Amino acid sequence: MHNKNLSVFMQTIGYDFKDISLLEVALTHSSYANEQKKGNCCDNERMEFLGDAVLELSSSDYTVSYTHLRA
Repeated sequence: MHNKNLSVFMQTIGYDFKDISLLEVALTHSSYANEQKKGNCCDNERMEFLGDAVLELSSSDYTVSYTHLRA
């Protein structure tokens, strides 16, 4: 993805990211990275896995806390 596209994206959402390279990684799907021969380091799978784990942890914590209060 080009920096100009990322700049337009940031302007559209009204937020400036400190590290644009992380934004580029976050927005790059593994299939695109493979097509562009970017190797293993430039797609969002690790971030997606981490995000899923955080959501699972927080939803599990909420569920356990809520169940405990209702018992």
